[in-house]
Amino acid sequence: MVCEKRSERQLWICGDVHGELSGLVRNAANRGVSCADILVVGDFGAGFGRPKSMEVAYSKVRTTLEQNDICIYTIRGNHDNPAFFDGKHDFERLQFLPDHRIIELCGKRIYPIGGAVSADIDLIDPLTRKSRRMINDSLIKFGSSKRVWWPDEAPVPIAEGFPTAVDIAVSHEAPLSFDPPLVQTNYVRDETWLKIIESRKYLDYVLSQIKPALWFYGHYHSHYEGHVEFAADNGEDCQRRTRYQCLDIAEMTRAI
Repeated sequence: MVCEKRSERQLWICGDVHGELSGLVRNAANRGVSCADILVVGDFGAGFGRPKSMEVAYSKVRTTLEQNDICIYTIRGNHDNPAFFDGKHDFERLQFLPDHRIIELCGKRIYPIGGAVSADIDLIDPLTRKSRRMINDSLIKFGSSKRVWWPDEAPVPIAEGFPTAVDIAVSHEAPLSFDPPLVQTNYVRDETWLKIIESRKYLDYVLSQIKPALWFYGHYHSHYEGHVEFAADNGEDCQRRTRYQCLDIAEMTRAI
């Protein structure tokens, strides 16, 4: 099945999949999704497992993607290896989107902003009495190619050069203006917490600069939705509004 017209393509947004590429494709097929672009809001699971694990995972779904004319795109989550998002790890129907680089899908200009700070990196396992940070450091120390955490996981900020026309913004972390509200869990170290606050404040700044009609994000494994309004300025005739939606794990919603 191939879409004859560009206007026939659907745009779907999907929550964190945590390495379950086959599950994502199966879910789309069960919904009857075809002639579609599916954009994952991070925590795709890139970089986990053996060095060729992504090639193996893609080979299992390639035929279904081709038969249903589906392309999958993902931004970077905190549970993704940032090295995958350099433009050199893409497949024909699976692409890892660089941060702050506009992509047009289904006629919409989409602004991807990957990354988030892992709150659970400080959580202590009661059995091993080790945090995920300690486990990760041990893996690196002994030369393992496996990782559970990357130090450059947070959103990479830019101060200027924001696009002037954005239809949809997609991030992993939430701007501070969006749900959920900031609440520090007792196991989260102050150093980590300050990074989380900094990331959400930065995304609020991005929101104020681009003011898209829609903003999708993940990370919180819950569903939230609402809107933020902006006062009219710069000669605008009326207020502008950004509608936001946080997607739960593997939750799919049609954007257009």
